[in-house]
Amino acid sequence: MGVLLLVSDLYLLYSIAPDDTFAMMAHFGKFFGYAMLHLIQMRIAEEDSEARSEAEAELRIAAVAFNLQVSMLITDAQGVILRVNQMFTQTTGYTADEVVGQLPHLLKSARHPAGFYRTMWAAIRRTGTWQGENWCRRKNGEMFPNLLNISAVRGDDGQVSHYIGAYLDITEHKAAEEEIKQLAFYDTLTGLPNRRLLLDRLQKALISSARSGRRGALMFIDLDNFKTINDTLGHDAGDSLLKQAASRLLACVREDDTVARLGGDEFVVMLVELSKLELEAAAQTEVIGEKILGSLGQPYPLHNKECISTPSIGVAMCSGRHREMEELLKRADIAMYQAKDSGRNALRFFEPE
Repeated sequence: MGVLLLVSDLYLLYSIAPDDTFAMMAHFGKFFGYAMLHLIQMRIAEEDSEARSEAEAELRIAAVAFNLQVSMLITDAQGVILRVNQMFTQTTGYTADEVVGQLPHLLKSARHPAGFYRTMWAAIRRTGTWQGENWCRRKNGEMFPNLLNISAVRGDDGQVSHYIGAYLDITEHKAAEEEIKQLAFYDTLTGLPNRRLLLDRLQKALISSARSGRRGALMFIDLDNFKTINDTLGHDAGDSLLKQAASRLLACVREDDTVARLGGDEFVVMLVELSKLELEAAAQTEVIGEKILGSLGQPYPLHNKECISTPSIGVAMCSGRHREMEELLKRADIAMYQAKDSGRNALRFFEPE
């Protein structure tokens, strides 16, 4: 029966969807039951042959569990490593000879504050177990994310005699998560935030503005003559121009500001933490706007040619009183068309009629 349970859990663990973290942790935790059996060999007393046969069967199950594709280690009550499995060596780069007798802190990554470990061990002392996401350091210095499960083993006297730790490397899982996030929130061509991320940041900026009283601004930027360049020199040249424009925009703004691409040749710059005074905030915005005009107005090297694609910039000032994000974008868009109508390569502020 024990072997059947183990095989069943193995199937569940390795057939699970990579993003189903909670389910993975649930099955991951079950292996501690088997790993703890590995300690039975230290406790087998002189018993009748039937009891001994049962214990030996459990030991065989434990041996299988200890050699799963999960990094495992056993420590004594003081945390000194007594044994590790082969997967531990493959994952961390440390051999058994290098870690036995050492403390697990040699795996610490410095990615977690001290409070993280205090909370972890407080939970283990209180409940006897802890599981969660953790970052460790391999022997070569590389950090890697993992799902960690630690369980305390108590002796007949009720005192902790050993700890069992299991690490499941989730590097590939994290990479997949990051790729999904990149596709969901960033423009694939320029790497800039897309409309979705811009609106998210704008909402947070408006909430912050309502608390602090500081103003912000939205700049809607359209590249003049982009379509002509794209049609004449081809899409590769057009893509190159857009990437160069993105780099220039990033160089013009401050660290906390946002440069986003909405699509085509349309960019939006969100300025935050401007002055509380309306006229002063507008003046700060104009300074940055003039800087953008100068930078984007410089020639772009494309296919051994220098091409000009000046910007038309529309500005909508905003404060914590504004709540309609799409309305702010619309105002900046209207001001951008006013800049185009004025002769292009210009900056215009939105003014209500």
